Amino acid sequence: MTITFRVEDGRAILAPMAAIITPDQLASLRDLLAEQSLRLGFAMLLPGYGLTGDPWFGFDARVCHLSLAVVSKCFDHDPSVIAILDEAQFLGRRVRVAQTDPTGDITMRLSLNPGAAPEIALADPKALALLDGLGIDRMTAGMVPMTELRRRLTDPRIRHRLDSDPDMAESIETLATMAALKPIEGEYLLAWI
Repeated sequence: MTITFRVEDGRAILAPMAAIITPDQLASLRDLLAEQSLRLGFAMLLPGYGLTGDPWFGFDARVCHLSLAVVSKCFDHDPSVIAILDEAQFLGRRVRVAQTDPTGDITMRLSLNPGAAPEIALADPKALALLDGLGIDRMTAGMVPMTELRRRLTDPRIRHRLDSDPDMAESIETLATMAALKPIEGEYLLAWI
């Protein structure tokens, strides 16, 4: 199993309502994201669970780096999709595409994750070791305010403990990048599940 560490904006506002998309529109979006990932040099599609075509799947898509018109074209400029894309770009968030029932609809909604934030996916033992190193209770799911992560990353005792493990170097660098992100309002959270 793996535990994924990510940044959330702490606001559970998931409006507007989810939009229903077709398999062809999903394929068009995936093609666009793959093309733009090559052009921009970073992943635009961030896997959540399952694969497209599985009975259950979900992923986040970074849409803030693309124009609204380019992305909405994948959905034949559907107004319900445009509302979600517009809100995602306004708030600087990703969009979540998922199918949670094998016979259900494929939906798109606003994600809780900031668009530019990195993620870390670690095997359970490494993730739990990272939590131990940070001095955070060993839970397979949880969250802490980003100010707390910043405090822990700058605490000399904690930093020495983390720096003494060479396997943690890449994770610590990514956590520092996450901690440096500043929201427009409120506070980000470090979440793991």
